Amino acid sequence: MSIENLLGELNKSQYQAVCMPAQHALILAGAGTGKTKTIVARAAFLISNGTHAGRIQILAFTRRSASEIVERVRMHLGDEAQALRASTFHSWCISLIRRAPKVFGCPGYSVIDRDDQGQLFKLVRGKVKKTDLPTAGELCGVYSLARNKTQSLDTTLKQELPDFYPKIDKIAEIMMAYEQRKKERHYIDYDDILDVVAQNINGSEKIRNWVSSQYDHLLVDEFQDTNPLQWKLLDPLKDDVNLFCVGDDAQSIYGFRGADFQNVHSFSTRVKDSTTLKLQENYRSTQEILDVSNWLLSQSPLNYGKNLSAIRGSGKMPTLHTFSNEWEEARWIADDILQRKNDGAKWQHHMILVRSSFAGRAIEPALLAKEIPYRFIGGTKLLESAHIRDLLSALRVVANPQDEIAWMRFLGLWQGVGEKTASKIIEKTLNLQGDDKVLNLLKQEKKLPDSAAEAIEAVMINRHNVSGALQAAFEVMQKMLAEKYRAQDWDKRKRDIKLVEKLAEKHTSILGFIEEYLLNPINSSQVVKKENDDIVTISTIHSAKGTECETCYVVNVSPGSYPSSHSLGDEAAVEEERRVLYVALTRAKDELIVTRQSRNTWAVRDDQKEEAEPETYFLNDLPPNLFDEVMHGDAPLVIDRKAPGGGSVIHVGIDLG
Repeated sequence: MSIENLLGELNKSQYQAVCMPAQHALILAGAGTGKTKTIVARAAFLISNGTHAGRIQILAFTRRSASEIVERVRMHLGDEAQALRASTFHSWCISLIRRAPKVFGCPGYSVIDRDDQGQLFKLVRGKVKKTDLPTAGELCGVYSLARNKTQSLDTTLKQELPDFYPKIDKIAEIMMAYEQRKKERHYIDYDDILDVVAQNINGSEKIRNWVSSQYDHLLVDEFQDTNPLQWKLLDPLKDDVNLFCVGDDAQSIYGFRGADFQNVHSFSTRVKDSTTLKLQENYRSTQEILDVSNWLLSQSPLNYGKNLSAIRGSGKMPTLHTFSNEWEEARWIADDILQRKNDGAKWQHHMILVRSSFAGRAIEPALLAKEIPYRFIGGTKLLESAHIRDLLSALRVVANPQDEIAWMRFLGLWQGVGEKTASKIIEKTLNLQGDDKVLNLLKQEKKLPDSAAEAIEAVMINRHNVSGALQAAFEVMQKMLAEKYRAQDWDKRKRDIKLVEKLAEKHTSILGFIEEYLLNPINSSQVVKKENDDIVTISTIHSAKGTECETCYVVNVSPGSYPSSHSLGDEAAVEEERRVLYVALTRAKDELIVTRQSRNTWAVRDDQKEEAEPETYFLNDLPPNLFDEVMHGDAPLVIDRKAPGGGSVIHVGIDLG
């Protein structure tokens, strides 16, 4: 294929965006309007018009998206695009840090993920009662959110944990102790990776010039998901590098992670001499499906300023089903999918969208009862699983002997080694230099079985062959792990370890391997292609963004769930929940099936029901021409369609102000 063929596939709006001269631009691309094709074509257009591929950096939010964009550009341009780079924000920043670790103040540092952060907060928090201080997990959440939103501990604590605000001085001490512990152990956490680069390019003209000199264009995918810290990375580069940001404000659904809706809405004022274009021609869905999603946005007090039209034209009318409870709802969905299969449809043409893993609790047994094959997307990632982390702990302590968290996990695996014994051993190892000394110490510890030292020695021997190190460690640790997980589907867990070994085959650095997959978590289904891909997909809505399916079931669109009762009183949170529903509705290609329950009893307390239902429910005042409605069993219709009312030296860490 060629650039001419690619440009010839674009509609008028896409062509205008792709072929504009070098300048700052925001492309508001509605659901299904060819966002990825537009960013692929823009990169290809720039390269074919004289920009060296290595001067373009693409920033995406998942490894899969980044890889797809690069491969599609290379498919059109061949060798001309070999130097094109696409990364997640974290991978991009860590690549800059690794190329100049002393410049960024991080030589020899190990990356720790959210689970490790929680363990470190647990250590510095101590054994204070839960009622006296937030839990380690809560402290970790506040710390991370404050940094990603670039706001103070004071502000974040008031927003997230107001009941603990009187303890802010003690909480600030814990945050400082956490940062000091990280420094001592040579750790950088997820937020450090972005913050280290952001602080340096904002505070040092020399470093900013070094970074910006490498690029002519930054192409940012899913711009609506960026947070203030990520904008802090882009902002200082805009004087020297052209920003081409593609996203959809109506699909901004990651506020709980710090994503800032205003990064889209304020782009034109923040970036002078920029242009904003809209893509509104939808290639995915039929018009009837888009009529529902367009109506949902039109009910918002915010002005999204978009109205999607279907290139495909008309199709089936969406259906809205009301049930008495979640179990009846789940049984009907399973029966409906089975009937469609019997009528000739494929399993893989059906997707069930839920708000959370917990919300699928009734769906999975209903599918199992009908022997319907399925996969659940949105659960634990492969390298986040406990058994994988257990095995990796052996590799981590070899790669970084100062890794206190990994030592604690590794030592705690062996029978007879408690927290007290592990702490004593760790205290000794942290003062040692060299593999031999560490190994001798482990062999001399009477409470440690011989296998513990053997596992570490096996990794040391294979330290430059990560897959070999994993295999060698597993051979030693297999018996112990099998005993630990004997009642927790050990056979499946053992297969997971083989997948991790496969991932590690191309790596010669333990830290590099762990870094790559901690920064870009991966599901086991992404590692190996299943023999039979014809299965139903259950997915959380947040995990389904960017996907599509012929028939979509959007489950439990009930009062108290859309919006959630927890969002009431917070206008921004309610609007984000509207966008969550919008994302779910716009996944459907041919048929949209929305289900709801007449009483959402588990999501709303009894004293909340009256408040949660009539005024805020997103399907209030629903025009009758948008859905064919079906009542099931003895479900009482309790939905009141009452119209809603109007409505220099830098410090990398949390702002303790």
